[in-house]
Amino acid sequence: MPAALRRPSLERAVQAAVVATILSAVLAAGAIVSWLDEARKLRWVALFALAALALAWALRRREARGHPPLLVYAAAGSFLALALVSASWSAAPRTSAGRALAFSTLLVACGALAYAAAGRPEAIRRMLDAVLAATGIVAVGGLLVLAFAHDRAVAPGSTLEPARYQGLGGGPDTAVMVMAVGLPLAAHALREARALPGRVLAAALLALLVGSIVAAQSRGSLLAGFGGLLAYAVLGVSGPRRKTVAAAAVLALFAVCLALTRLPEPLERPPTVSTTAQPSAPSAARAGYLDANLYLRLQDDVGHAPFGTASAPVHRTIFGTSGRAEAWQGAVDLGEERPALGFGFGTEGLVFVDRWVNFDSNLPENAYLGLFLQLGLVGVGLFLALVGLLAAAAIRGARRLRGPDARLVAACGAGLVVGLLLALTQSYIVSPGSNATAAVWICASLLAAAPAGRGTRPTRD
Repeated sequence: MPAALRRPSLERAVQAAVVATILSAVLAAGAIVSWLDEARKLRWVALFALAALALAWALRRREARGHPPLLVYAAAGSFLALALVSASWSAAPRTSAGRALAFSTLLVACGALAYAAAGRPEAIRRMLDAVLAATGIVAVGGLLVLAFAHDRAVAPGSTLEPARYQGLGGGPDTAVMVMAVGLPLAAHALREARALPGRVLAAALLALLVGSIVAAQSRGSLLAGFGGLLAYAVLGVSGPRRKTVAAAAVLALFAVCLALTRLPEPLERPPTVSTTAQPSAPSAARAGYLDANLYLRLQDDVGHAPFGTASAPVHRTIFGTSGRAEAWQGAVDLGEERPALGFGFGTEGLVFVDRWVNFDSNLPENAYLGLFLQLGLVGVGLFLALVGLLAAAAIRGARRLRGPDARLVAACGAGLVVGLLLALTQSYIVSPGSNATAAVWICASLLAAAPAGRGTRPTRD
């Protein structure tokens, strides 16, 4: 009896560490400024605690059968080895070594989770529930910020774009990344709920996640979240006809949500800023020379209208890239200077320089291009090999399992799909301290664990 009690208590501790890791990562870049310093420290404490607990859980399960495929571990290990070795040629060796060790900690934790939960659908389900619980806390926390600190929960509008909801995140595109991961998990919880209270709770959470992403007008998160829902519909529903109906329903809801993001209008005139201070000439000008960056910032060098000419306003559109396309091309050009092995792991923000007037970020905002800058084509190839092995596990599991187990694989696979789609518009997927990184990799690791056990007896859908 004592051993039976200790086992679930360790699993509960791992669940709590999963929630703490995801939530602290959001708060570390969140809207509550007074919490930032503590959250930035707590996210690393939570990550190391997750790794330690997951390893302890895996050690307890070392005699169990049905471990994840060794090829997945080999691919992950090869990628981590390259990241660590890249410090030897890195533009910033200490940065590369430190960030490689941090990302290694996350992948070790995820690998231990997969090892411990392999072949045990109930354990995988509990870990997915922990990820979903974290996304729910982030969503509800955003509503609390909206209620008690409205100016922190809403990014002010301008003449180019309307006000946008950011909730608990430090920007409209931050916390919603985690919520996008939660969309297919909430749909799975709704599908699997048997009692009415569980169905109501799952439906309310799903509606809250969708509503938050729409209010944030985050096109990347909206596309990624519904991409995950579509993957869940295709993998988790049996029969061609039912798959078609489910996919059509997801696409119809996506079209409605996309249209809703276009309803808010930008401001007709710039907001009034009251000040009693009188403008004064820069001190550099009084000294007899001018600082050109005060008149034309380096970040606005490319695409700036000639002096004396008004710049054409650039409005957000449904299919526009918000200046990202120019920055992406610049990242490719920069990466071609070291195409094979890149500038070193974690150096993306150090080597990339924003020079485009219609772009505003210190990163290229594309994780694949960021990985190309860091580890070159070799790193991108190893990353894609790892993703390919995980995708193969999802397809294999969906084919050989039936009923609840098949839907569990579909939910894990959908979480990975969300992460890969988010990587198209956000630089985050190999940054363990970023908002959605832990949530995505936990889903991916559970995907490797789901089909690892012995085949289950087919059950009716």
